Amino acid sequence: MVTQVLHFYSWILISLLIIITGAIGYFYQKKFNIKTNYYLFIIAAVLTSGEFLHFVAMDYVWIEFIQMAGVLLASILTLKLYNAMTGAV
Repeated sequence: MVTQVLHFYSWILISLLIIITGAIGYFYQKKFNIKTNYYLFIIAAVLTSGEFLHFVAMDYVWIEFIQMAGVLLASILTLKLYNAMTGAV
């Protein structure tokens, strides 16, 4: 029971961190007028908050796949945001 609660809250925290990263991208786009695709972070946050699908009877493997797809999308977007902010190639 405790592990399930910790697992649930850890994925919720990951979703919140992705939203914060998207907010940083939004700020950077408004401040410096460089396209950051900040709105795609919302999709990644929704995918990683797939823990709520456990309340509906879905297969555990598919839920984990959806969450990992969200993490992969967030990782790619974060790297693109980093490159846009630092001018790295």
